[in-house]
Amino acid sequence: MSEPLNILVVEDSHADFLMVERHLKQNGLAVACSRVDTLDALKEAISKERWDLVLADYSVPQLSFQQNLNLLQEAHPDLPVIMVTGTVGEEKAVELLKLGVCDFVLKGNLARLVPVIERSLRDITERKGKRAVEEQYRQAQRMEAVGQLAGGVAHDFNNILQAILGYSHLILAKADGNEPVKHYVEELLKASTRAADLTKSLLAFSRKQAVTLEVIELNEVIQGNEAFLRRLIREDIELKVTCSGEPLTVLADRGQIEQVFMNLVTNGRDAMPNGGMLTIETRLVALDQDFIEAHGYGTAGLFSSFSVSDSGCGMDKSTQSHIFEPFFTTKEQGEGTGLGLSMVYGIVKKHDGYITVYSEPGIGTIFKVYLPLIQASILAGEKDVQKAVPLRGGNETILVGEDDDALRRLSRNVLGHYGYNVIEAVDGQDAVDKFVAYGKSIDLVILDAIMPKKNGKQACDEMRRMRPDLQVLFVSGYTRDIFADGKAFDENSVFIQKPVAPDVLLAEVRKLLDKRISIGDAN
Repeated sequence: MSEPLNILVVEDSHADFLMVERHLKQNGLAVACSRVDTLDALKEAISKERWDLVLADYSVPQLSFQQNLNLLQEAHPDLPVIMVTGTVGEEKAVELLKLGVCDFVLKGNLARLVPVIERSLRDITERKGKRAVEEQYRQAQRMEAVGQLAGGVAHDFNNILQAILGYSHLILAKADGNEPVKHYVEELLKASTRAADLTKSLLAFSRKQAVTLEVIELNEVIQGNEAFLRRLIREDIELKVTCSGEPLTVLADRGQIEQVFMNLVTNGRDAMPNGGMLTIETRLVALDQDFIEAHGYGTAGLFSSFSVSDSGCGMDKSTQSHIFEPFFTTKEQGEGTGLGLSMVYGIVKKHDGYITVYSEPGIGTIFKVYLPLIQASILAGEKDVQKAVPLRGGNETILVGEDDDALRRLSRNVLGHYGYNVIEAVDGQDAVDKFVAYGKSIDLVILDAIMPKKNGKQACDEMRRMRPDLQVLFVSGYTRDIFADGKAFDENSVFIQKPVAPDVLLAEVRKLLDKRISIGDAN
């Protein structure tokens, strides 16, 4: 072993202690032995020192072996305890083995001691490994349950947000000249969009949301969310934001990066119950070999970096080593899920980035996130090609299959406002029946992916048996991989995820209808 075994010896005879220590060293064990012979000394030893092994005499004046064993097991359940004694009856030895003693060795037969120690340490290591695997399995089950819950909540919340976003856009369209109303609705839309990003993070956590990468600039993201971040903290916390003068462009999912900011800011806020300073800073960083050697990971190159630091309670090394583990929390029971920082870690890793933490008890904590830098010219190029496309309506007939009454009415109002004729269906089977009833007058079908009686794919399949070239627009609070076989979407169908703004819905509707017209002209 590279380091000596730290062995605690419970023994009243100093001579016997020296005999045991000498025997261990003579037989090739690197050991550092310490002796205790009183209850107070034992309590102090196990509270202040880390031990690899305990060798305990059965008969120590004023010390009950059973009391010693209970004390050791309560403080360190995995600590191997071997009884080394002059004499012990067979029945007593069997009883002690049942209570958790690893083995016993008579002082007159110390030749057994080293093999017993090696076997006990090996058994403890195997038990720890088995327990770790079992705990990982339990954690995986918990994560799966939480993921299913998160996915369901996100889906339902997306439906609610769909109605909020949709009607807000309709109000905004009629608010020309009424600046106060226009301002209020715009703020509502901003909040709804941010809420939609939160549900994306929930779906990502539940493994039902693919990462949507786009070129973003970190300084713009922070400045755009600064007002919201200030609302996350309390009045007794000062927020200081310092952005780099250089463009920090990254390829990332904007919603997930915003989620990282919010989780780190919330974490910093909770670390300062009596107020303090919270600092967000961005900068361009060149990671080098020194960084890689210091952290044991990393890739040399330029990175866009941001840090979130607080002047709070700080953490010791032991706590720091666990903070990114799912369900680990330092908060009181019921006050935290233990998922915030594990989500942050997962998001950063998904973006090929790195996150570090440095903390000192009583001083504070700083988290640093590093994301690969991309060329600023790419961002400029994207902005150049982003042009507003004027919305166009039409007079075509659209079948809308949606089981949520509010969303079905919203679709009718939005599409009707732009001139379309709308036929409503309350579930998948009703959509098929309406398609049969109205026949060729239907130009486009919009289907919720998940509905009673028949889901969107099943309804679509039946309709396409009657009209193979039917244009279908799927919408869902889940992601496009909602159907396991992945064959629901083809060149005549489009998927969009709720919540979807009316302008996006209208643009996709017009695109599919125009495609249908062009195909008809070609034929």
